[in-house]
Amino acid sequence: MIKPLMFTYLAMVIAVVIMDFKHLKQAAAINRWLSYGVIAVSIGIWFYVTHLSKTFFITVWLTHWIQRYLPLP
Repeated sequence: MIKPLMFTYLAMVIAVVIMDFKHLKQAAAINRWLSYGVIAVSIGIWFYVTHLSKTFFITVWLTHWIQRYLPLP
């Protein structure tokens, strides 16, 4: 169920990039790089959700990392 939705999302992102490419080229450099950054992060999330067999929760990783530095009883 989720994979068709994710592929639809990727197709929409590609369509937005193609349709707005001319506008993105005319935008200020910082706006252009922020736009490309958001698109890259969203594609990374898409790839993570659809292709990895084991789910990796960043909060669990952060908890293990932070516990080393916290004074716990």
